[in-house]
Amino acid sequence: MLFASLMQNWKLIALVILVTAVLVYRAVLVHQRDTARAQVAALTDAAAVLRAANASMAAAVTQQNQAVAALQAKMKLTQDAAAVRETESANRASAALAQELAHSKALSNAPIPAGCQAAIAWGNAQAPELGRW
Repeated sequence: MLFASLMQNWKLIALVILVTAVLVYRAVLVHQRDTARAQVAALTDAAAVLRAANASMAAAVTQQNQAVAALQAKMKLTQDAAAVRETESANRASAALAQELAHSKALSNAPIPAGCQAAIAWGNAQAPELGRW
């Protein structure tokens, strides 16, 4: 009897099963669509945050590049000043050396009187000059 009733209403049962399957399928699709939309919104927000971070990093890089350029310019000025000081020091040292060589030559060629007492007297007379050495 049940079997006969099922056979008689098979079209209705098939229609109910088909409608139920379509509704379940639609529910699954709607759920997937909503999940995909939520993911898109989250990824869009994340992309905006990353773009802002990227812009911030680019600004920081620009600032650091400017600081490096300023340091390089300062370094160049310092190197130039050091080179000038080195040249001036070398010139002063060269002049002092030439003066001392001339003085040494003058002392080497100076006549020292013969005899011990005369040599001591000459040395005492030269003492302030010799004491500078």
